[in-house]
Amino acid sequence: MSDQPPTDDVTGPPEDARPGDTWSLDPPSRAGSSFPAPSEGTLPISMAEVTEGGEASPAAPRRGLKIAGIALATVLVLAGAAGAAGFMLLRGSGEAILDKIPASADVVVTANLDPAAGQKMNLLRMASKFPALGGQDGLQQRLNETLDDLLRDVGMTHEDVRWVGSEVGLYVDVKSAQETSYAALIATDDEDAAAASLQKFRAGLESQGASFHVSDHDGVEITVSTTPEHPAFAIVDGVVVLGSDEGAVSAVIDTAHGGPAIADDPAFQRVSGALPQSRLGIAFVNTGQLLGTFGDVVGAAGLTTGVTSLDALDGAGISVSAESDGLALDTVMMYDDTKLSDVQRQTLSAADHPNQLIDLIPDDAFGMYAVEHLDAAITDQVDRISSSDPHADEEFKRLGLTGPGGLLSQLTGDVAAAASPEAGPIPVGGVLMFGTKDPDATSKWLDTTLQSLPLGAGGASCSFEGTCQVTRETVGWATEEHSGIQVTYASGAALPVAYAVIGDVAVLGSSRSQVEHVIDVQRGEGAISGDPRFTSATASVPTDDGVLYLDVPAIVAVVRGEFPPAEAASFDNQVGEALKPIEAVVAGTKNEPDLQRTRLFIRIP
Repeated sequence: MSDQPPTDDVTGPPEDARPGDTWSLDPPSRAGSSFPAPSEGTLPISMAEVTEGGEASPAAPRRGLKIAGIALATVLVLAGAAGAAGFMLLRGSGEAILDKIPASADVVVTANLDPAAGQKMNLLRMASKFPALGGQDGLQQRLNETLDDLLRDVGMTHEDVRWVGSEVGLYVDVKSAQETSYAALIATDDEDAAAASLQKFRAGLESQGASFHVSDHDGVEITVSTTPEHPAFAIVDGVVVLGSDEGAVSAVIDTAHGGPAIADDPAFQRVSGALPQSRLGIAFVNTGQLLGTFGDVVGAAGLTTGVTSLDALDGAGISVSAESDGLALDTVMMYDDTKLSDVQRQTLSAADHPNQLIDLIPDDAFGMYAVEHLDAAITDQVDRISSSDPHADEEFKRLGLTGPGGLLSQLTGDVAAAASPEAGPIPVGGVLMFGTKDPDATSKWLDTTLQSLPLGAGGASCSFEGTCQVTRETVGWATEEHSGIQVTYASGAALPVAYAVIGDVAVLGSSRSQVEHVIDVQRGEGAISGDPRFTSATASVPTDDGVLYLDVPAIVAVVRGEFPPAEAASFDNQVGEALKPIEAVVAGTKNEPDLQRTRLFIRIP
């Protein structure tokens, strides 16, 4: 793991990038590197940590004091991120704690409180977009108040944690289903101040009846509680360690003194190397090790990642970074090729192509989701279910999903869904679209399956003898032509669904008007793929294998419209203003032969 400061190199999409185009998040490979380093860009993990740390409420008095010791480290993320003077130096610092976290750790989270200059400037710019935050001074005041509330029980204030350095972290080591150890690590530039703060922390706990003793481990003093209700702690080479027990702290000391570190672990290096290198924080889960502990449970549960079974996952990571126009969260899932099925390899390695269904989504859609290569993944999951459950297999065949000529054999793998305005008591409607290799067969499947669904309004009638009978109104189906396309719809149904096959695309809508709107787009009306807001937002994420888009202002307007005037004004003050700077939330996915990348981006232009 490099100790060099994070870089601010950014390689964005080409200027003419459009939804469905293929482009990489990665800058050119560094000389001598076997894995290209992704570009800067992403946020939410440290922000999530900040929020959770700031809102954490004290737990029960005695056990809560142990948690307070660990929570102290979490809260300190705020201390550095919200207003520490070092943050404003714009210098950036190298990683300080990864070489002290044991390689046996199953979960690792670190937050860089002194990131590279570009990250800091981007954060400050975005923070200025939210007046309710009160600027840096307002954030600092809230932080101080939060720290004071959390530390009051041990006789401390925010003044006692000014020694926090450039980085904080947490590791969890799941030894078995019954035994887990963990520790928080906090870098410090002032060991004397940190030592004084820890002594004050100990005195505060002792005033409430706690008892400690000091032990020596390889020349380092560890303060150990005589009961499991309070943390053990020590200072190791400029890092404060608060552990769940003496063993958790000793493991850090052993690592700092030359033991195997997570920074040198191949799984960690592989995951970390696939994430942006200029970032605010990173989380890593060694799924390979965890599956060694809980593999039987995971296998029995049949859990999946959406493309593969969970037992094929070798490691997962999340990084957070700030970009010039928003916050981003990058996720990478690494797979063990030896545990992938042929279908799963096919899905991950499938050649990318523009998803033409995006061109059929109306430009007034509030949100949309489109994905490619879904046919193989669905077929694989259905086959797994069918092989383990004969009744499910029979039901799939009865519904015409499997078997000779079944619907699954007709799918191209391209799927899209969208939500758009709707006239009527419910202001939102939607469509589900999927590509088909056999339009005639798919049309027949829709006729047979949808028209057999109980869509009529239901009721119940009971006799004097106490017997009741459920009744349901009969639904009439009608077919009419719209711009040369046959649209079939339920007439008088509680749920007025409609459907049509437009070329090689099947469209299922919540109403006839929703399907007709798609036909109008196919005939030349505005598509979301040509909307500047959509193209600007999705340019920040890969769209090779999947893309999600939420038009935040439009969604807020629809929600607001459901309130009476008095409540709408309150909504504006409490929610509307807070969300006003956010233009869109987007996410994109790219599959590679042995991994999946996903980026969630909150656009704040």
